[in-house]
Order: sequence, then structure tokens, then C-alpha cells
Amino acid sequence: MESKSKQRQVLMVEDTASVATLYKSYLNPLGVAVTIVGTGSDALAFIKDTVPDLILLDLRLPDMTGLEVLEAVKNDYPNVPVVIMTAHGSIDVAVEAMRYGAQDFLIKPCEADRLRVTVNQALKEEQRKSEGQTTSKQTGAQYQGFIGNSLPMQAVYRVIESAASSKATVFITGESGTGKEVCAEAIHAASPRSDKPFVALNCAAIPKELIESELFGHVKGAFTGASTERQGAVEMANNGTLFLDELCEMDLDLQSKLLRFIQTGTYQKVGSSKTQSVDVRFVCATNRNPWLEVQEGRFREDLYYRLHVIPITLPPLRDRGEDVLEIAHALLALMSVEEGKNFSRFAPEVMELFRRYHWQGNVRELQNVIRNIVVLNSGEEVTLMMVPPPINNGGVNFASPRNTVVSTPLEGDPVPSVGTSQIVDKSQVEPLWVVEKRAIQAAIDACDGNIPRAAGLLEVSPSTIYRKLQTWQEAQG
Repeated sequence: MESKSKQRQVLMVEDTASVATLYKSYLNPLGVAVTIVGTGSDALAFIKDTVPDLILLDLRLPDMTGLEVLEAVKNDYPNVPVVIMTAHGSIDVAVEAMRYGAQDFLIKPCEADRLRVTVNQALKEEQRKSEGQTTSKQTGAQYQGFIGNSLPMQAVYRVIESAASSKATVFITGESGTGKEVCAEAIHAASPRSDKPFVALNCAAIPKELIESELFGHVKGAFTGASTERQGAVEMANNGTLFLDELCEMDLDLQSKLLRFIQTGTYQKVGSSKTQSVDVRFVCATNRNPWLEVQEGRFREDLYYRLHVIPITLPPLRDRGEDVLEIAHALLALMSVEEGKNFSRFAPEVMELFRRYHWQGNVRELQNVIRNIVVLNSGEEVTLMMVPPPINNGGVNFASPRNTVVSTPLEGDPVPSVGTSQIVDKSQVEPLWVVEKRAIQAAIDACDGNIPRAAGLLEVSPSTIYRKLQTWQEAQG
């Protein structure tokens, strides 16, 4: 095989010719040789003749999946770095690709600077490895208020970086306590509006009679108690970012006014006929499934499509691996200083307990546990005896190594039957989705329609059930 030329060789696997040509032009300033192929089979054939320094791999190809190409490349050429290119809706697959050896991923459409930086970093990393140098790869343990470098969080960081420079609305979903407001603040901090106001409004914490006034403001005498004129959140956030937390709690009538404001950029204070205009960037969040809320008639479909432009799903703490210990150590250090204590470490058995515990309340629950330990105890090391209930009790939920929930059933607890009787012949075998659907429906019925409780019985996250219900409804639809 011929020796490698000085010019670095990049193979771009992208089936849309116009996109590939555009991205190739973005890379011109780097002085790399870019070869474009449109199928997975063409990519594998090219690599047999010329091993590239870097592969930019689209996940969606006409003949095979990006993951199949990645697997073939990593089997035969494990040292060739691969950067996945994906759309917003396929971020979970991109994270999975990183588990299988992809070095990084880009969210399409990607800007020129982002593409160049990612390619440059990947090539430098590859060169260090080929020269036998030890890599000093950034751990990224802290990012814009977040702590942790697990693969699911790396995906969140990439979306924030990609979305921050735009004015497009970001819609954050995730369980309670996963850090949705931290995410909103990170988007604002990474945006060109970072020196302008960030205004947060919790739609669930304000009575529905007052939320319109909180959002748009009111004039003097608009209603009983309105003794002075008041600025609303949209006015205070002018030229900055407006964060609407728990958006799905907003009254339907106000949703229509919010939609009109988003469409026109104009609004009226309560009690005023004067129209005002502002420039705000919207970031929204909810711990519900927004599409399910649309289907149930509690959230306007047109508003959903206006706001659900760039979705970010924050992973629950139980799915973030070693991040739980990173966060716990940071919280222990911070709270020890605040409370004048000397704690500096956790006993090994405490760390193992934190790894295995389900963390139903996510980071917020972890904060409360660490605060309890620091306030009520003294010493340098946190021991198992200091950990408060229910975490140190038997019969609590734990996360298994595969991030599913394993609970120790207490005596008398209902255990849903999923049809485990012995199969006599092939005619009795049911498709797995049918068994799964029956088990989920039985759990929901047993919990009187409470999906989070049903999820607890089934040992999965509520978002899993919402997603499956939505899939089955669409199939029936």
C-alpha cells in the first residue's frame, strides 16, 4: 500500500449530493482532501483501496444503515476515527454509535465553523494516536452548569452547542429534577444573547388567573389589586431569552395568546389596548410528554409545532452512569463549605449504593440527600450509616447495570403477570409487542391511569410508556 501523503484524507459518506458539496466547501480552509460517496457499500469499497484519516458518516444511507457501516469499519480498521452526522431526531442513535466506537457526532444541518472544529479536533486526535502520544482529551466534566461526561449528556451538550447560536425555539423534556432550567441557562449562556436578560417563568407555580399578567404585564387598574403598572416576563426578556418552564400547565386560552405573540412578536398588557413588540428567544420545558398532551386536548397542536423546533431530552440520573458520583462529589464539596463541615469523600459502599440507586427524583433528590448528610453528620468520610432513608433501606428501587430498574418486591406487593406459563406449541407464541402492550395496559389499569406509578411497577421510566403508547396509537390511527 502506498504511503500516506501529507494531505489528510477525509471520506464523507452522504447520499444527498447538494449537502455533501456544501459540507465539502466548508472544509476547504482546512486543506484536506475530501472524497464523497453516496452509499455504505461505496464507502466500504473505497476504504479497501485507500484508508482515510477520518470518516464523516451520515446515519441514513440508501443501502444500509450508518451503524452497519460503522461496525464494518471498526472491525477492519479500528483506528480510523468516525464522526457521525445526524439530524435532531436521531440523536439517540448517534449516542449509540459512540458506544460502538464513533469518536464524535454532528447535528445536521451544521454550521461551517462547527464542522471545521469537529473535523480538525478528530484529525488532531488521530495524529496523536498514530504518533503514539498519550491523549489529553478533555473530560468535559463540567459544561455550562452541568456536571458529568456520560454519553447521554455529551449528546445534550452537542445539541446546546448547535442550537445556541440560532433563534430557533428549544423544547426541553425530561423527568422532574433532571436540570431543565440549567439546560435553558446553558443555551442562553452559549448564545449571542448571553449578555442580555434570561427570564424564567414557571407556568405551574403561578395561579392561572395571574399568569397572563406575569407573562405580558398589566396596566394600573386592570384588575383588583393592580395598583401600579407592571412589566411582564416578555418585556423583561427583550433581546434576551424567555424560559417557559412546565409549559404544558398553561391554560388553553392563554396558549392562544402565546401563539399569537410568537407569530407576531407583539402583545398587549392586561387591561391595555396598546400593542407592544419585543425580540425574545423562547426556550420551553415540561416533564410531561408534550405530544400526548396534544392528543389529549390539553395543549394546542399549532403551538406545539411552533415551539417544538429543536427538542432536547434530558436523561434521568439513573441513565448517566458515573455522572452520579461526579455530581455527588461536587455537591459534597460545595455543601461542606456552606455548612462549615469537613467532608471530603464517600466510603466505597456509599459510592456503590449511589451507583445502584434508582434516583426517582434525579439530581434534585441527590442534592437533598447530600444536604441531609452534611447537615446532620460530621467527619471527613460519608459512611453508610449517614445515608438517610429510604436510600439505605431494603426494598427500594435500584438501577441495574443496563439502566433498567430492579426493585426488591416487599411482601404483599402486586406483581403484574405477563403470561409466563409454559408454551405448549408454536400457535401459543405471541409477538413480543402484544405481550408488552398487555402488560403495560394491565399496569396502567392497576394504577387507575397513573402512568408514572405504572412505570414504577413495570420498572421502566414513564417516558418509555408514553413513547410506546404514542407508537401504538399512531399504528391504529
